[in-house]
Amino acid sequence: MLRVSLLGEQVIADDATGAVLTRSPRSVALVAYLVVHAGLAQPRRVIAGLFWPDSTDAQALTNLRRELHQLRQVLGELPSLVVTGRDLCWRDTPSSRVDVREFDTARRAALAAGDAAHVLAGAQAALAAYRGDLLPGLADDWVLAARAELDRQCVELCDLICRTPGDSATALAAARRRIRLRPLEETGYRTLMRLQADAGDRAGAVSTYHRCASVLERELGVGPAEPTRAALRRLLARSEPDVRRAQIGRASCRE
Repeated sequence: MLRVSLLGEQVIADDATGAVLTRSPRSVALVAYLVVHAGLAQPRRVIAGLFWPDSTDAQALTNLRRELHQLRQVLGELPSLVVTGRDLCWRDTPSSRVDVREFDTARRAALAAGDAAHVLAGAQAALAAYRGDLLPGLADDWVLAARAELDRQCVELCDLICRTPGDSATALAAARRRIRLRPLEETGYRTLMRLQADAGDRAGAVSTYHRCASVLERELGVGPAEPTRAALRRLLARSEPDVRRAQIGRASCRE
């Protein structure tokens, strides 16, 4: 069985032995493009134009034939890769495992689930498959568009976990991951503050507020918006003395 890893890395390997078959950025990107459009035949001329935009049409098609020949030498007669004289297509088959597809399958299961346990199980499985950006290091337009959509879906899953009743540790982990994905969005910080406060870690919630303020000041030159400041005020209004001391200590450090 083939393992295609496109999230957080670029590698095609033998799933049984772990042996790497190729790390060629061009070869892996070609497979990734087909995977993103799985089930839809992609005209060779379109692919050639995307991958070799600075070449003539004829040269780009020649480059594609050469790349495809090298790829098929590595992969063999893989049934997932369908090649004709006019187009290329990726079909999901039992002979290959693709992390992008595993992410999407688990995500859809979470969104369609009818109870909290299955929602969380699907969402956690999807987040486990999402090990990083799609094709890290590549900046082609089609990669950026697909990467942004996957990132949005991952953020959506983090939010889903945070609002689904269940284990607090799971929700806290999802909130922290959301912040890593979108460090300039205050929503994630407010969610983490709420979860920390609900778990009795009010000092941690205050610390999260200050982390938010620090990131925004450093990156954007602004402070937290009113909803975030209001969340801090509500927190401090019902805080224990040790949390108030944490707030005062933070303020003293800034001075």
